[in-house]
This record gives sequence, C-alpha cells and structure tokens, in this order.
Amino acid sequence: MKEEIAFTGFDPQGLDLLIENRLMNSRDFYEAHKAEIRQRVIEPFHALCRRMTPAMLEIDPLFVTVPSRMVARVRRDTRYTKDKTLYRANLWLFFRRPKAQYESVPFYYMEVSPDGWSYGCYGGFAPGEMAVAREMILREDKLFLQAFRAAGHMDRFFLDGPLYKKPRVPDAPEPYQPWLNRKSLGLQFCETEDFSPLWDGSFVEPMLESFRQLAPFYRFVCALRERARGSEAAP
Repeated sequence: MKEEIAFTGFDPQGLDLLIENRLMNSRDFYEAHKAEIRQRVIEPFHALCRRMTPAMLEIDPLFVTVPSRMVARVRRDTRYTKDKTLYRANLWLFFRRPKAQYESVPFYYMEVSPDGWSYGCYGGFAPGEMAVAREMILREDKLFLQAFRAAGHMDRFFLDGPLYKKPRVPDAPEPYQPWLNRKSLGLQFCETEDFSPLWDGSFVEPMLESFRQLAPFYRFVCALRERARGSEAAP
C-alpha cells in the first residue's frame, strides 16, 4: 500500500507542467508526462484534501472526503463546450455533500491557476433557490442576517456571482442590493500577485480559519437549496 504524503505546499514546477500540457494540447504529451503530473500536481491536491478534512467536517459532517472525488481532472470534458482544448492549466478541489451527476450543490473550494489562486464558498445555483434567497433577504431571515454579518467581517473577500442587468427589487435597502441582484451567490478570496503561500503551504491555516468564519454563509446557501426543493416537492 502506497504511503500517503503530507501536504507541505504546491510545486511551482507542477503548475508550469500544467501550463505546458495545456499549450501542447496533445494526448501523446500528456501520456508521456502523466506520472509527473500526478506526482507534482494531483498528489499534493489529494494531500491538501486530507489535511483540510478534519476542520471541514466540523463545518459539515456530510462533506464528501474522498480526494479522488474532490479534485478536478486534468482532462477536460469537451462534449458540451465550444472550447475543445483537451487539458486544463488550473485545478481545484471541492468540499460538498454528495450530489447526483448533474446536480449543483453548495460548496467550499480552493483553486490554483496560472493567473492566481483563490478559495471561497458558493451556492444558490437554481432560479428557485435565488427566489427563496430574495424572500429570505427581504424579510431579514435569521440565516440571511448571520450570513450578511459574516460577509461584512471577511476582509479581502468579495461577494460574487453573475448579476442581472436590472435590479430585481429596486426599492429594497441598498446594502442588500448586491445580494438580491445575483443569479447565484459566492464569497471569494483571490490572490493574483503573491504565489509564495502556495509554495510553502502557509495559506492553509488562514484559509481554514476563513472557512470557519464563512460557515453562516454556507448554512444560508444550504437553506436556500433545501427550502427550494421543499417547495418543488409540495403538492
């Protein structure tokens, strides 16, 4: 049985290799470097999943924690996209509950790409979920207020998600407008200049502390989904 490695940081040569693999866009090149990609990129991501797992299970004991089911594949699925590039230069991991094949569920994530690295929490992916979100926001539901306050204390995080062209509830309080006018909701940290925390692994504990602080937001987007599903199931 192969010994599991501990996470001590990402390998900058691994990111360079992902970039080269994408530029080459060749199955032959990928197969020739597959073992090195696994060693320099995939295995560190799996090790990071294992390091994060105890803290993440405190947030939600229902999270999937099998690394092979949590980390994106280097080979892209090009069946439903105009971009037919075979391989990606960015990789990410998810902490989320089990889902059906095409189902979107709230998640925490961490991503590394040539342009930077980021992490955060997302949810509210269906129109019905965001309808529930707007209703909860407008009546200042306790879960929303907890999420709103948590977001307000998250330095260097920003509210994310695609916006509608026109305000959904124009007369709602101004502080709530950025929440009301989105097609999905996310809170994200992104760093595009300093990659050094990736290489020495020093980003992990600050990230986990941020994820703990994001727990009220995660509970809010989980509630959106459950309440929307309950409405769909009602006769």
